[in-house]
Amino acid sequence: MSVFKDKEKTKDGRQWRFKVYYHNADGKLVPYTSKRFLLEKEAKAEERVFLLNRNTPVKKKFDIVADDYFKDAKERIRESTLLTYYSQYKNNILPYFKNKFIDEIQVVDIEKWKNKLISKNIKISTCNQYYVVFKEIFTYANRKFELNYNPVALSGRFKKRNDEVVENKNKLRYIVYEDYCKFINVINDDLYHCFFLTLYFTGMRKGEIQALTWKDIDLYRRTIKVDKTISFITKNSKYKITATKNCLNREITMSNILFDELSHYKEIVKKYSDFSEDWFVFGNGDVLTDYWIDKKKEEYFELANLKSKAITIHEFRHSHVSLCINEYLKSGANDSTKFFLMMSQRMGHSLRVMQEVYMHLFPTAQDKIVDLLNNL
Repeated sequence: MSVFKDKEKTKDGRQWRFKVYYHNADGKLVPYTSKRFLLEKEAKAEERVFLLNRNTPVKKKFDIVADDYFKDAKERIRESTLLTYYSQYKNNILPYFKNKFIDEIQVVDIEKWKNKLISKNIKISTCNQYYVVFKEIFTYANRKFELNYNPVALSGRFKKRNDEVVENKNKLRYIVYEDYCKFINVINDDLYHCFFLTLYFTGMRKGEIQALTWKDIDLYRRTIKVDKTISFITKNSKYKITATKNCLNREITMSNILFDELSHYKEIVKKYSDFSEDWFVFGNGDVLTDYWIDKKKEEYFELANLKSKAITIHEFRHSHVSLCINEYLKSGANDSTKFFLMMSQRMGHSLRVMQEVYMHLFPTAQDKIVDLLNNL
């Protein structure tokens, strides 16, 4: 027992307290010190009640708790994201734990689950997506049912294998500026020409560009306000407008070429009699769907004879960063930290994420030394 007599006491003589350790909602062992009691036996009795409340088994099947979690999460998570989470749970978590009571799942069970996924040669980055969903279910159980134990959090994330770290660095794809010029020059549709130019010269996410209205385009200040995104709930045209990823609103300054393009395109759409500043920039009165964006992208890459170099829509975002790095280095600057700090604000990413994803595109110190030696 951990009942003790405090050095100080209250005005009415209360001096007995207890101190215990227990697992909090994140699965961490944390201390708790009680208020003061008049008698030692009162403190002991309260200690027993405290520990009992935090160690009473929650006799609920794991799948029942998980279903409750997904119902609760509807108010907090975008529907398209939640559908992805549920698919990951149903196919990669539920089969292993369906018949277990949630309070019976231990760290050793989580480790066995992780090993089975790894044995299937599933990428570690993908496994960690499953880990996040699994951890969230237990976090919900802690909050809802006072489970006070999170074996998923205690087990920790999947660790990347050395070969996968190298592979991840090498697989970052982007289109070089010369090939991008070939691509954009075959597009004779004003809407798609402007869309793909905006994509390449801002690095915005696809959903952020789809959500742009003319109110977000300030041609006087030459800025684009990014404060929302569009996500498609199903494969049809049903969509939802929500906050940007990580809720990081930002303002992007246009380059000259993008300013000229958007100015020209606005003059075209303003000719419509029902034009409104509330219109989506791309799609006019309606939103431009994923289907047409992907279809046109493939069509234009083929027209430009670049089918073998075709990239995904998201990889235009990588291409923007690569373009900016090249131009930054051409200017004679080489401070990577300063560069990534500027770019993190433009891209809506944290500095850490920018460095982790794109640092390898910067020349290393060894490269700089060799360049100096070659100039002797």
